[in-house]
Amino acid sequence: MPDQPARNPAIILVEDEPDILIILHRLMRDLTGGYDIVTVNGGAQALAQIALRRVPLVITDYNMPGMNGLQLTDAIKETSPETRVVLITAYATPELEKRAREHRVDHYLPKPFPLDRLEQIVRDVLR
Repeated sequence: MPDQPARNPAIILVEDEPDILIILHRLMRDLTGGYDIVTVNGGAQALAQIALRRVPLVITDYNMPGMNGLQLTDAIKETSPETRVVLITAYATPELEKRAREHRVDHYLPKPFPLDRLEQIVRDVLR
């Protein structure tokens, strides 16, 4: 049986709001040639993808059913410490930003955020 072809590294987008997921997917697709853009609507699906391939970047919402973005970050950093995590949230507070740092979130973006800020973060991470 022939070897499976190597998968491209992936950027995982984790968001339970379909409209935001579509916007993020379009932005990442236009910005990141050579990476698979994987969209999921929860933390468990994101972790399943990370188990399958190299994932240099996860962009996740904070407030999601089942597992919030901080819990997801903890699980990611435990299994894939080199993966960078961008946490986006509509519930931005100084306390949440502090907690995000404690959970080893690499970048914290309160919604709404300028898309060019996210673009710059992605470029920096994927260098």
